[in-house]
Order: sequence, then structure tokens, then C-alpha cells
Amino acid sequence: MEKKDLNKSYYMGILKCLSYPIFMVGIVTVIPSLLFIFYPEEKGLMQYFAIPGVAYLFIGYLIRLFTQEYKVAELKRNSAPVVTLLIWIISIFIGSIPFYLTKDYTFTQALFESTSGFTTTGFTVTDFNTVSHMVLLYRSLLHLLGGVGLILILSLVVSNTFGMQLFKAEGHLDKIEPSVSYSARTIIVIYLGLITGGTILYTLFGMPLFDSINHAISAVSTGGFSTKSQSIGFWHNVPIDITTVVLMMLGATNFMGTMLLFKGKFKSLFKNSETLVTLFFIAVTTPIVIVQLFANGICEHLPSAIDNAVFQVVAVITTTGLSTVDDFFPRSTFALMPLIILMFIGGNTGSTAGGLKAYRVSLGLRSIYYETRSAAESNRIHRGRFFYHFGKKENFTREEQSANNTYILMYLAIGFVGTFALTLCGYDFKDSFIEFFSALGTVGMSSGIVSRDMSNASMWIIMVGMLIARLEIYIFILSGTRIITEIKELIKHNK
Repeated sequence: MEKKDLNKSYYMGILKCLSYPIFMVGIVTVIPSLLFIFYPEEKGLMQYFAIPGVAYLFIGYLIRLFTQEYKVAELKRNSAPVVTLLIWIISIFIGSIPFYLTKDYTFTQALFESTSGFTTTGFTVTDFNTVSHMVLLYRSLLHLLGGVGLILILSLVVSNTFGMQLFKAEGHLDKIEPSVSYSARTIIVIYLGLITGGTILYTLFGMPLFDSINHAISAVSTGGFSTKSQSIGFWHNVPIDITTVVLMMLGATNFMGTMLLFKGKFKSLFKNSETLVTLFFIAVTTPIVIVQLFANGICEHLPSAIDNAVFQVVAVITTTGLSTVDDFFPRSTFALMPLIILMFIGGNTGSTAGGLKAYRVSLGLRSIYYETRSAAESNRIHRGRFFYHFGKKENFTREEQSANNTYILMYLAIGFVGTFALTLCGYDFKDSFIEFFSALGTVGMSSGIVSRDMSNASMWIIMVGMLIARLEIYIFILSGTRIITEIKELIKHNK
């Protein structure tokens, strides 16, 4: 009997956790319906957002009411990955319903758009010729919610040991403030502050307010959704390009790094292995892309080539996916490999960006250096292995080095499995490789596979890649394994 009560408390605790994101998705779903005030011709679309939104708010409230006597603190110690995966899956599913209700998306397309929004990938199957302002805003709000992290917001209300587990499961390894709730609150303030600042700058530089809000969210969340089929390139405006580059860089920077930047602690910010790796690869790749732009006849003048090259390079390494050049990936030849490397690297840990993360790449490069040096020197010489973390010199062990290398190998292995799966759908290897690794890095730049005409099977394959990317591999595997184990135990218990 005691075991039954314990199990009940456990499952009710999980259900209580799920009520918060359902409520948050409800708020985000209701907001677009208010646009009928500014766009009365879209009044007929209100129902597709207002009704589901209110329903989610009501369901979230009922679950919260039903589970109020149960404590999240009673959850098992290793429950964080399970809760994390369930929150993302449920949010993506209920987030897809407004898309489907508009009748502009099939069920699979609606799930695809929702997954791309929440995971801040930026792949889209939206028809820009017919899309409404309500749908455009809704897509951006999914970036907003997914970028800051559903789990991060949940950790504001779960201020205990389990909250810390959730905080780390979301990929936030640095506590900016003494407690998890303060750290989460600080990150959200920074996030919203950057979006507000970006919106103001965009508006000042000539972008309409509606587009400014959407693109500020997209850039800071490193998402990639745009209100135009030509993305940022629609405006042909250098100040807008520069603003976007700055916002993408800030979005892809560890929130701890952003804090140091705002406090003027530049030495600590730039004496950081992640920052140095990011800047190094941007500096190396940009001249190659400049030459590619001239070779393709896309740019005729150097200032234009520099502007577009910096934009494309930053968009790729920050895994944002916004663009100033149409179909640049398919048109690239010798610049394609450097861009793919940037796609692998991605942004910083504890940021809104995807990819392997610059930290792992930095650790991997340092590991190669130390192993090479160790092989060349006498075995009697023992040297420390270290990297810089915001001005601090931190040692890493061979075990950490091995774990890092294992993660990189797993990332590549999953990428090649996904690539193979897409080739089975009839696409060639090059396009399949770019498309799946773009999903796995939440980059969102397409080689041409992602479109409204793509098969359902290819959409599901890419959706899995996007979800793995947002959760990161270990969390995805641990949570999936734990859920299967829980289901088996539940079935066995009920027999």
C-alpha cells in the first residue's frame, strides 16, 4: 500500500510539472488572436488561437488544482530527464493544433512547424503567399518560449533540488546567481531585454514594428523564422543586417558571458575557450565566403560581400538560420565545407543556440593538442590539461576528455543515421547530409529538401533530429530509456 502511495505521488508530481508548460503554451496561443484589433480582416482566424489557448489555460489550471497536494520535491532523483522530454513532447503536440486548425497545414506539417518553432530550428513549411499575421506571430512566440527554455521557466516555480536537476537538464550549467530561481529569473530578464532592444533598433532602421518584433525574437532565440520568404535579405538594409548579427551573437553566447559583457568585464569574456573558438572560426570562414559570393556573382562590391559574408557565417555558427542570400547553401561550392564545420560547432553552452557547442569543440581541440604533446614528450613528464572558463583556468581530466570525445562520436553517428534515413526517402547523400545535420544543429538552413511538398516520412525523420538537438543526446537517451522502464514497471504492477 505504501508503495502504491509512493508511485501515485511520483506520477502526480510529474503531472503537476506538466501543468506549468501547458499553461504557458496556453498564454502564447491566445496572444495572436488579439491581432484582430490591428488586422480586422483576420478576425475569422481568432477562433483557431483563442479557443485552443483558453482550453490549455483551463486544462493547466485543472491539473494544477488536482495535483496541489502533491509535491514536486517527491519526484525520484533521476526524474529530470523524463520530465524534460515529456514537457517538450506535450508542448510540441499542443502547439501544433492551431497550425492544423487553420487548414493551411496537414497534421504532420503542423507538428513539423511546431517542432521547428519550439526547438528554435527555423525550418518551415509555411506558405508565405497566404500566411496570416496571426500565424506569423504565433511561430515567433514558439521561438520565444522554446528559446528561453520551457524547463528554465519551470525552474522558477520548482525552487528545490529537483529544480536544479531540471535547470541542468535544459543545458544551463552555470548558475548566474546563488539560487536556481534567481539564475532563471536573471536569464529571462536578459533574454527579454535583448528582444526589446532589438525591436527598438529594427524599428529605428526602417523595419515595420510587426516585423521588428518577430525578427528580434527570432534572432535572440537563434531560431530563424522570418515574416518574409527572403528572410532578412528582403530589406537590403546594412544597419538591419548588423543589428541581426549582434542579436544572433548575443543569443548564441552563454548567458554568463552576456552578463560579463553588460558588466564591462571584457577580459573575462574573451579569456574564455568558447568565445575564442567562436571568434576564430568566424574569422577564418568569412574570407572564404566573401570569395564564394564574388565567384557566384551574388555580390559585385566588397562592402556588400563583407556584409553578406559576415551575416551568413554568423547565422550558421549561431545556428540561427536567418539569411540575406537566397538558397546560399545549395549555391555554395568551396565554401560549403567550412560552413558545415560551423554548423557542427554551433553556439555556446547555456545559450539558445544548438550544434555540438563551442565548449565541446574547444575541449576536443585541446585534447588533440595535449595527446600529441604527450606522445612527443617523455612519459616521465606530467603536465596539466586545462581550458579557460570566463577568465578562470580550469583543469580537465582524461575521463572528461573521453566523455567529450564519446559525445562528439555519438553526435556524428546519429547524424549519419539520420542522413541515411533521408536517403531512403529518395534524396541524394549531399542534400540529406546537410538537411539532417542542419536539423541536428538546429540551424534551419536547407539544401532544398524542406518544403511543403516533402514526404511525411522525411518530416518525421527531421523532427526527431530537431528534438534530439534541443534536448541534447544524453538527455534524450536517458529520458527515453527511463520512460520505457517506467511503462514496463507500470504494466507489471497492474497485472
